[in-house]
Amino acid sequence: MKTVLFLALLALPACGLRAQDFSTATMRPITLGETCKLALARSEALAQQGEAVKQLDAAERAVAASFRPVFDANAAQSKQQNAASVTRGYLSGRYSLFSGMRDYIGARAASAQTHAASLDLERARQALYLNAAQSYLDLFSAQQEVLIRREQMDITARRVAELEARADIGRSRKSEVVAAKTQLAQDSANYLAAAGAERLAQQALLFITGLDTDLLPAGLSLTRGAPLAEYLKLALLRPDLAARRKSLDSYGYLAEIQEHSLWPTVDLSANYYVIKRPMPSPVNRWDGTVALNLPLYTGGSAGARKDSAYAAKRSAALAVQLAERQALTEVRSAYEEHKYSLLQAASLRDALALAADNAGYQQADYKLGLVTNLDVLNAMNTVLQTRLALAQAKVRCDLTLLKLETAAGLEPKQ
Repeated sequence: MKTVLFLALLALPACGLRAQDFSTATMRPITLGETCKLALARSEALAQQGEAVKQLDAAERAVAASFRPVFDANAAQSKQQNAASVTRGYLSGRYSLFSGMRDYIGARAASAQTHAASLDLERARQALYLNAAQSYLDLFSAQQEVLIRREQMDITARRVAELEARADIGRSRKSEVVAAKTQLAQDSANYLAAAGAERLAQQALLFITGLDTDLLPAGLSLTRGAPLAEYLKLALLRPDLAARRKSLDSYGYLAEIQEHSLWPTVDLSANYYVIKRPMPSPVNRWDGTVALNLPLYTGGSAGARKDSAYAAKRSAALAVQLAERQALTEVRSAYEEHKYSLLQAASLRDALALAADNAGYQQADYKLGLVTNLDVLNAMNTVLQTRLALAQAKVRCDLTLLKLETAAGLEPKQ
């Protein structure tokens, strides 16, 4: 009785499986290019960074406005004790004739900061493309595993049926049937685990693309990599490295501003009175002022600001050096990872061919009574594991190439 119950429990996963069978018939096909395009349009983080660039651009335009004169229309009425009220309506204008060159240098610093932010945004787009491509390949790999495990489960199920038929005529032992059903139950559990992983990968890609229909990634046909020296050369032109250099320029301009902090300034202002009551005699409708300011002593604050600005400039220079070394290391690491993923995939192709031959020989030998059913099941399981490893290795080859191209400052492409 216990044996019958045990065999019935083993059969349950296979029976319940078809109710949760995996199908791609209703899934929406999607390419890597479309995935990246949708991710770019959907990313709130990237949109926020874009707004930050717009803020810096507006700040740069505000700095540029300081080179132009300012005009105002004014009206005022005042009253003093024991005096008649005074009414004035006048136009005023102000213009900085000379600011010690600080306004020109400040404009160049603002321009460099805006350019650096734009370059950082470009690098963020590249990183987003890579993240989208990784989610795309994760789903593709998960779906490949589900299909392989379902196929293996069907093979094991046919093996069980064959052994049951042989056991009925006394050519196989009951223990062989139980062993095959155990393998089928394990295959079923692994299939369901793979199907669950596919659901998680599906949700990750749906989040990135903003779509609400299950997706079916297409296979990739990527052009294989270039020599390492070419990638290293391209890496030094990456947008984020260019941004660090622009940031260094900005800090240089800010330090130069502090060099000019003790220079004199000259400002011009003028007023024209349209209404002035009571009007003085003789009539006075305008006035103008030219003001010269020459700093003589700042209590040491000018020197402190100068030292701080040059320290920030040196720190920015070190940041450029670090970013360049990190970029080259990223390229070298990605290149090695891609190279060995290609070698691994080639080795697994050979291993799969040999494993398939071995499984065929094991089944033929089993019919001749030369090997046991366990030998056949082990051979079949080896084929399954090798197929899964090869499928994952192929995806890893594509992913490592995309990582290499991104490390070199290129956008992932199909």
